[in-house]
Amino acid sequence: MKRLLLLIAAAAVVFSCTGKGAVDQVQEKTADAPTSRGEHNLVVGFSQMNHVNPWRVAETNDLKRKASELGIDLIVKDGESSQQKQIDDIKSLVNSSVDYIILAPLVFEGWDEAFKICRDAGIPLIALDREVNGIPGVDFMTFVGGNFVKEAVVAAEWLAEATGKSAKIIELQGREGASCVFDREKGFRETIAKYENMSIVWSDYASFERLKGQQVMEDIILSYGRDFDAVFAQNDEMAIGAIQALKAANIQPGVDVTIVSIDGSKDALKSIIAGELGATVECTPKLAEQVFSAIMRNELHKSVPHRIIVEERLFDKTNAIENINEAF
Repeated sequence: MKRLLLLIAAAAVVFSCTGKGAVDQVQEKTADAPTSRGEHNLVVGFSQMNHVNPWRVAETNDLKRKASELGIDLIVKDGESSQQKQIDDIKSLVNSSVDYIILAPLVFEGWDEAFKICRDAGIPLIALDREVNGIPGVDFMTFVGGNFVKEAVVAAEWLAEATGKSAKIIELQGREGASCVFDREKGFRETIAKYENMSIVWSDYASFERLKGQQVMEDIILSYGRDFDAVFAQNDEMAIGAIQALKAANIQPGVDVTIVSIDGSKDALKSIIAGELGATVECTPKLAEQVFSAIMRNELHKSVPHRIIVEERLFDKTNAIENINEAF
């Protein structure tokens, strides 16, 4: 009988679990965790929403790397920015008799069919990096990702400090309907509302894409004018695109306009070092460790937290250089 064993020795598996406002720490040493079932390796299907954004590519590559390291077969499906294709891909993965399915959902709503398909097949579903409108422990096994609200709160607090608590802000949002968009909007807006002289003067969607961020920023400058002095972009790619549009309009990033974003990409840290982007809040795509640890716990018939939240950092001019080699 073929059987591969994962040995996690002298190392701790740490989950940050949040539920009903409580935070629990589950810490455990796991040895001899199975990465095969009977005669076959564990097979994990991954429905990625797209591979347009470098963050998405980094997330997929991290899962591939960890699966290969563990001897787990990973089947990757590209949703091509279509929720329906993601649902069809999940059907295909179920028909292929995978042992687990990981879903990086395009949007928050509309996954009931996918939940039912996985539940009927007895295949645990893991929601990755974006929330879904379902019941953890019923519709899906667990959510693994960052705290989007907290990321935006940190960005807003940094911007308040950097601008002396007075700013007219352009807000670049990601894709309409995504949970990270709702949460980052909530965290950012509720935080700046504490400051009398900080306000959003224009908000628009730019799909989390660099080129779209540039185009939207160009349109804002043409439509609204130049009466703003700060930009909050919900991801680095949109921020970098906006920087290109500002420079083309002879508006100097980092001097005329203070910019903050979220992700912590290598290009963002380079922009911070160049003095153009002010800061970026980390939203790591490197989630494979937590995902496969959850799978290992489930294989050992141990409880899996309903929410596994990773810790993230703020990068600015004080620490960008020392962290750039770690960035994706």
